[in-house]
Amino acid sequence: MDRIAIVTGASSGLGCEIAFKLAKKKFHVVIIGRSIKGLKNTFDKIDNINEKCTIVQLDLCQDNCAELIEKQVGKIKGNVEVIVNNAGIGIFKNVEMLSINEWQKMISLNLTAAFLLTKLYVPKMKKNKRGILLYINSVAGKKGYPFSSGYVASKFALRGFAESVREELRTEGIKVVSIFPGAIDTPLWDSVDSQFDRKEMMTITEVAETILSTIDFKNISVIEELVIRRIKGDF
Repeated sequence: MDRIAIVTGASSGLGCEIAFKLAKKKFHVVIIGRSIKGLKNTFDKIDNINEKCTIVQLDLCQDNCAELIEKQVGKIKGNVEVIVNNAGIGIFKNVEMLSINEWQKMISLNLTAAFLLTKLYVPKMKKNKRGILLYINSVAGKKGYPFSSGYVASKFALRGFAESVREELRTEGIKVVSIFPGAIDTPLWDSVDSQFDRKEMMTITEVAETILSTIDFKNISVIEELVIRRIKGDF
């Protein structure tokens, strides 16, 4: 029986690196994302170390995404032990310039997708009395930033969702972890018009290593929330 880890937003950046590191820990990694090219790159990276990986290409904003994920994961003989809710999008504009479509897209991907995966696998984790639900949030889930109203709203909501789920599952042996990173040099910034020096941002590798340390926490203890910032703080 395989130990299964699901990683959303795994076609590039932090999700790709987390998936790779989970594979090195002998998880059968299910990688989810929209870009088949990116997912194949992640798959190849994992395949090169002779570990198991399954691709699920889909848009987590589509109505039947949970059913499609369950169908693909159900083909694997094993238990889902780790879910990394990493998929997300940021659209940064003045509040009056933010469209309802952009607002809903951030809420759907940053919040609703995590709800759907949680709802899908919590019953099985309860039955097994074990599991780790990991939510990749942002420092924007703890503090409001200008030109980020929709993004901040989605991340504050994700923080509250994770806190509520944590309280529900305390007696079930399931660990709930929220990660709040500062700026990471990922492809997210490729489409953002900012003056931030990406060379001053944290690297994908260092952040992924820190995140994986929360999964390695043993026995009855858990790191519930973890803020990861560069030493200099926010930009």
